[in-house]
This record gives sequence, structure tokens and C-alpha cells, in this order.
Amino acid sequence: MELIRCILHIMDTAQNLFAPSEVPMEKLNEEIEPILMSKLKRIFKSQNKRQATFDNSDIEKWIFDYKTTEATFEETSKRIAQRIFEEKRKYNVFHSSDFIFCEVKVDDIRYLVGIDNANTQKLTHVIHTNSGKVENEFLLHKALFSESLLKDDRIFIIEYATSALQLIETPYHNTYVFEEILQCKAKQSYKETLKIMSESAEVISERYNLNALETMPALKSAVVECIKEEDALQAEEIAQQVFRGHTLAQQDFVRDMKSQGVDSMSVENIRPAKSEKTEKIRTDSGIELTIPVDLLNSKNDVEFITEDDGKLSIRLKNIHSIRRK
Repeated sequence: MELIRCILHIMDTAQNLFAPSEVPMEKLNEEIEPILMSKLKRIFKSQNKRQATFDNSDIEKWIFDYKTTEATFEETSKRIAQRIFEEKRKYNVFHSSDFIFCEVKVDDIRYLVGIDNANTQKLTHVIHTNSGKVENEFLLHKALFSESLLKDDRIFIIEYATSALQLIETPYHNTYVFEEILQCKAKQSYKETLKIMSESAEVISERYNLNALETMPALKSAVVECIKEEDALQAEEIAQQVFRGHTLAQQDFVRDMKSQGVDSMSVENIRPAKSEKTEKIRTDSGIELTIPVDLLNSKNDVEFITEDDGKLSIRLKNIHSIRRK
């Protein structure tokens, strides 16, 4: 990832303070740049990105003006920051934040990234001298930058060439504030989509008396394979892999996904979490197993056996050694 240019505007809606910068930040020093770059990398890898489209948006026009040199980088960032600041006050979103507007290059693709970065509060120390005696006290610092993605952060990513838009935000009192501010409509995130797919697959497995120990790992495998191949998640293809040979179950799954608007989704820049590559199993006797989904789908490695008395057994195969962990 390459940081081309970056500008910082200070916004404190609680104090009604808006302090825009007039010039971009010069080359960041070796202590600051890794922290900002770490946040940017987390943004691009986030599973909470939501694909969005502008809807007669002023922000879209301002971005277009910048790309066609009708407006400068500084002017564009200040316009957007001013809009965010004013609209957040209308929505009663009162906290200290910084608006960071960056132009970056990732794998030779240029992006514009806007981060409404919520500041954090942490204790630091301060030294006083009182009547010749040193008195050390705690001081609450209310405007600290976090390289992690925080719940109150609101972020947009715009691909420079195509103007494709993605958002990251947590609803504020059940409202996606950034959607309203940017005048756009967003789809479900990868994380939300995976949750919807998992819930649907579980219900359908029960409906058709299918073994969830087969269908749920198959769902994870299908999703991870799509990410590995950088293919979009397509509900029909996922259904065929999860419910092999069960046409009605496949149709129900596709219908379910379409009704919830997640029948297709890009997985660009998505990195599967560890939990998506494994399946946790707990027996009624308290035994817990964590098994990679690709092994769980292979009877050469794991086999579930129904005994004559109706009880279940799990047979683990091709094991060369066992270690405590």
C-alpha cells in the first residue's frame, strides 16, 4: 500500500468545533506513518465493508470535480468534512473525531479514503510542583487516535477510476448515519452476509432433515474457496455445494438470499477469519473438537458413525501424532 497524499481536519461535534486544515500533511515521520498505515490496511481487509451506490449525491459530485481538476484535494476534503460535521450534529452524534482524507494506491489501484475517526479516551500522567513538592497525577486524554477500527468510526472507500463506493460503519440508534450523510444506499457487508447465509443454511438443513455437521462445514468451505479464487459469492453456486443433490433445499436457500438482498457479493480484499476455516463441535458429554472444514468434509479424515444403539461416534483418521495444547 502506498500513501499518496493525506489531510487531517479536526471535528468535535460535542464542542461545536470544526478546525479544517488548509494544506495536506507533509511526509509523515517514521513513528506516525506506521500507525496510520496500519489503520488503512485494517480498513481494506475489514469484513464489515458494504458495497454502496451514490443516489444523487453532493459528495459524488465533489469527488467528480476533484478527479476532473475542477477542485483541489484540499477543497474537496474540506467540503466533505464540513458536510459530515454539520450532519452529525443534526443526528445528535456528539463526540470528538478527526476526518482523515487520503489518496492511496493498493495493488496499482488508486482509492480515495475518508475516515471519520472517533477519538478514544485514555489516562496519561502529569507532573505538578506544589509548594516545592512533586505531585504526580493522572490526566484523562480525550483525543487519542486508535489504529484499530472502532465502533464509532465511519469510513468510505472510493475507487478512483470507477467511483465504486464501499462503507464501513456501525448503526447509530438503528440508523446508518453515513448512508444519509453521503446520500447513498449500501448492501450487506461480508460479515453480515455470512451470518445470513449461516442462519438460512441451518434452518433449511433442519427443514429437510439434513445433517448440519455436513451442510454447515460445506458452507464455510464454499465461501473460503470463493475468497481464495477471488470469485463473487453467488447464492446459486453456494447452494449447489452446500445442498448437493437436494434441489428443494437449494431453491429455498437461493430464494432466501434474494429476499434479503445477498444473492451476490464481491469478496475483493476479504481475508477469512480463522473461525471460518474451522468448525467447532461439542458433544453432550462435554467433549469439544475444532476441526478444519476441509478435513470435516472428507471421510478419509473424519467420520461420523451412527452406532446400533442410535448413539454417535466420531472417528479421526490418518493421525500420526497427538499433542496437548
